Amino acid sequence: SAGCDVFQGKWVPDSSYPLYPSSGCPFIDPEFDCIKYGRPDRDYLQYSWKPDACDVPRFDGVDLLRRWSGKKVMFVGDSLSLNQWESLGCMIHESSPGSKFAVVR
Repeated sequence: SAGCDVFQGKWVPDSSYPLYPSSGCPFIDPEFDCIKYGRPDRDYLQYSWKPDACDVPRFDGVDLLRRWSGKKVMFVGDSLSLNQWESLGCMIHESSPGSKFAVVR
């Protein structure tokens, strides 16, 4: 078996997406909230990536917190890295409602 090439695949409709409501996430900078500023279409939110030769497990924020407990993560880069950090924070926040958090910049 050659394994799974996660870079070969396609975007497929997925009604279980998005994984979090952007307007309710405390980590997203207000100027990046397309829904808040009236983007009329939302179909682009209803897709997930499906590799051709394998299945990728759905994101599990509680499992990620358990595995990363006590560890540090650093995002280095430009605004795309910031967007990825914000999205990860939103997915974890949605997976663990009621958890205490602090945003420090």
